[in-house]
Amino acid sequence: MIYLISDIHGGEKVDALENYLSVCTPDDTLIILGDVGINWGHDEQMKKFTEYFLNLKANIVFIEGNHENHEYINSFPEEERFGDTVNVLTDNIVHLKRGGIFTIEGKTFFVMGGCESSSKWKEMGLWYPGEDPTPDEISAAKERLREVGCRVDYILTHKYINRAHREKEVYAKDTLCGLMDFIEENVTYRHWYAGHWHIDKEDDEKHTFVYNLRRLD
Repeated sequence: MIYLISDIHGGEKVDALENYLSVCTPDDTLIILGDVGINWGHDEQMKKFTEYFLNLKANIVFIEGNHENHEYINSFPEEERFGDTVNVLTDNIVHLKRGGIFTIEGKTFFVMGGCESSSKWKEMGLWYPGEDPTPDEISAAKERLREVGCRVDYILTHKYINRAHREKEVYAKDTLCGLMDFIEENVTYRHWYAGHWHIDKEDDEKHTFVYNLRRLD
């Protein structure tokens, strides 16, 4: 069984993780849709959470959010798992690299982690370089989708903006919007899940915002 959750933020949702650990089996997989928050910030709580997270025994895969220490996450060894490139944090915890296509429990997932933080977070200094996918990463992601005939079971991103909002000027320079348009116009998929907005909501029949723990449909 595959479960989804998002926006852990370095310990804010330890209770949710503990609840998952109480019900999961060794065959289950938890996918975190960004903002895990390991080694993010410098206070004692963040250090304790990082130690706690890296000692979890469940099968966990995650994509990056914007509230991440990207250099730290990408410093872990790379290897191929689930059919594409990951960073291996522990034997059972891996980071799914941006633009990859992974097969987990027989289902295929295209993933794109990261997004740009608001100016508020940057002004507070709670920000690390590398949060926003680069044009090269976006181009490589499109090519990866073309390699599989633009067909996957699921799309997983940290951030999703629906088409009506993507047309607003505030998102004119958002690097992810072009990728979203490409996916909507070219890719066949069953469902798209995203985090970031701290809500649990069905945006429409094919797009769901995830915050709290849920099973993959």
